Amino acid sequence: MSVSSSRGRSRPGSVVRGAVGVSVLALAAAGCASSSPGHPSAAGAHSKSPMPEMSSSMPMASPSMSMGGGMLPMGAKHMHVAITSPMTGMKVTGNSVTVHVRVTGFKDTCALAGRPLMMGAMAAATGHYHVLLDGSLINMFCTPTAVVSLQNVRPGMHTLTVVPALDDHAQVTASARSIRFDYAPARPLPALAGTMTMGKPSISIVSPRPGATVAGDFTVTVRVKDYHLSCALFGKPNLHGRGHWHLNLDTATGGMMGMGGMMGMSCTHVIHVSTEGLKPGSTHTLIALLVDDAHVPLMPLVASRVTVRIGKSKMGM
Repeated sequence: MSVSSSRGRSRPGSVVRGAVGVSVLALAAAGCASSSPGHPSAAGAHSKSPMPEMSSSMPMASPSMSMGGGMLPMGAKHMHVAITSPMTGMKVTGNSVTVHVRVTGFKDTCALAGRPLMMGAMAAATGHYHVLLDGSLINMFCTPTAVVSLQNVRPGMHTLTVVPALDDHAQVTASARSIRFDYAPARPLPALAGTMTMGKPSISIVSPRPGATVAGDFTVTVRVKDYHLSCALFGKPNLHGRGHWHLNLDTATGGMMGMGGMMGMSCTHVIHVSTEGLKPGSTHTLIALLVDDAHVPLMPLVASRVTVRIGKSKMGM
């Protein structure tokens, strides 16, 4: 899955490739910011399977390496995830699958996503987890459950992986857990196809305005033209004219196609983020950029930037 439409671009969506060994137990599934329940439920703790084989199409950090090529902080070895449901080998007849995840060894929060790591033991004190479907990144999560849409997913066996990640999205691959599930839709979703547009895709930040002061939780609103946004296609094979957008902090370059600075991703015209971890009085640049379904920025880069000042939040963050 997740073949980029532009040659020569590495694919952050293809973080892990689902070539699981023949002797591995058949396992089962879960999610992203798509919606719709309507899927069988299951109980029981498991998630003993290791990470699927990594794709050779993109460099992947070893258990001790960050995405930028440096060593992961010592505390990262204590970051763990467990998939508590669904059960391994489960048949999914709905068009989405929900995964229940338990994290230990770190505070699960999305408020610090995209921030540079703190020094020392605190570097791995916070983080989130990534969900991958057949080795392709769906999204990051910081909630006990995650939902993955099965839009444009073929019936049959699929691998779902949950992996703890640092605030800069460096993955602790040694702690990843995978399950497999059998997708047998009772009523398959109509397949989405690529689209043609009359103009060139564009994105512009509507708010906050340049020079505005933001504090605590705040909303970024964008205007997107000539590009079809879809959460259901996160991590799915690319379709021309479709994708979503990322909001980055200060930079859109670097490892993982700039995803180290990603505060979040959205398929609507708004995203809710936080100033947590940013020094009051400092200035930072918010960068909204269009990406394809595999999370790769459109090239040439289609982005909008606005510089804001960080205020003191009511909670003193």
